[in-house]
Amino acid sequence: MPEDKKISVIISAYNEEPRIARVLSVVEKHPLIDEVIVIDDGSTDGTSEAAGKFKVTLIKNQKNMGKTISVKYGLEKSKNEFILFLDADLIGLTKENIDTLANPVINGPVDWTLSLRGNSGLHMKLLNIDFVSGERVVKRFLLNDPQIWSKPDIGFSLEILMNKSLLERKATFLSVSLPNLKLTTKSGKIGFLRGWYGEIKMLKQIFKVMPLPKVVQQFFKMSYLNKKTRKSYISYLLKNIFVIFNIIK
Repeated sequence: MPEDKKISVIISAYNEEPRIARVLSVVEKHPLIDEVIVIDDGSTDGTSEAAGKFKVTLIKNQKNMGKTISVKYGLEKSKNEFILFLDADLIGLTKENIDTLANPVINGPVDWTLSLRGNSGLHMKLLNIDFVSGERVVKRFLLNDPQIWSKPDIGFSLEILMNKSLLERKATFLSVSLPNLKLTTKSGKIGFLRGWYGEIKMLKQIFKVMPLPKVVQQFFKMSYLNKKTRKSYISYLLKNIFVIFNIIK
């Protein structure tokens, strides 16, 4: 397969020793992936040791730097045109999930994709868009906007600012439904009360990056644009099926 069709995977992980192996065991075997970069963001458990059992490029932050800086480190080390971002605490990831995320970008007319997981919020499922999803395939050149990396001190700024940048640049995107895929909840990691506190903290950080009305506007805008892209993408697929059918015929 040509080098320009290969994917670099970037995974930022903090204290994910019990979970990261189930993600890496899938990505290291995928034929489209020839580079996996794991950034251990100052973990205090055995995250690095767990990741080191797989064929990965491991970056170890001496202290917790946050997701934005960690992902940027990984991006700077990566070599391919297509970048797959994954969370380290996914449940149920399959080869088919990666195919579904990657194909519209690698083989189609879409600039980037993002996942709609099985345990995404109900409001996100109703509008078919999880706008803060960490599972994305993005063309590398679209990540060169300094705006994306401008608030590394705010933990949950990356996806919101990436959305903002890509929307401003009119990059086409597609939300892909992955109902089997789930993200480990904070409550599942650190207990019910601390987990809910973590969820509230996440929302506060998001609203610190972008005021609530702007966040809501981004959510609905992405839902609307996704519907338009979905129609175009279905037409694209049907045309290709028709061409292939005529060639075979």
